[in-house]
Amino acid sequence: PVIGIDLGTTNCALAYTDGESVEQFAIPQLVHPGEVREESLLPSFVFLDPAGPIVGVLAQKKGLENAGRLVASAKSWLSHAGIDREAAILPPNAPAGIAKISPVEASQRFLTHLREAWNQKHPSEPFDDHQVLLTVPASFDEVARELTLKAAEQAGYRNVILLEEPQAAFYAWIERNANW
Repeated sequence: PVIGIDLGTTNCALAYTDGESVEQFAIPQLVHPGEVREESLLPSFVFLDPAGPIVGVLAQKKGLENAGRLVASAKSWLSHAGIDREAAILPPNAPAGIAKISPVEASQRFLTHLREAWNQKHPSEPFDDHQVLLTVPASFDEVARELTLKAAEQAGYRNVILLEEPQAAFYAWIERNANW
């Protein structure tokens, strides 16, 4: 079995296959305080709540009320060669006293959420038993690729292959157009 993850700038997605068909994984996440719902995408947002970081739909909603605690576009920051990508710099507009996180930690939080959601829904097929394909932009430099792998390792991923997004799109096209 193979799991594919798009660690996107705006949203993350997870799909999986047993070799026969590709299925999109519905990602359980908080959508309101105390309310978990399965969504097709995990919005790529971390809200730095005093009770602990929140990712996904609720993070995005809470960020509308308090932008100084919202980490957005972590993948873009991860590819920014002009900064220390492992430094706690996000969110850049956080008020004094708010503990910031690094682009690597933000990526790790999304990847951890996906891994834990999978394990919760598929306890008999643990995430760690799967090959994981993780897409990265073709524009990522070697540092951004290594930091993406570091975030995956910090999230507990064991068997990861990075796949450039254009190549992943090509493979998806081939699968949909078998007789091309």
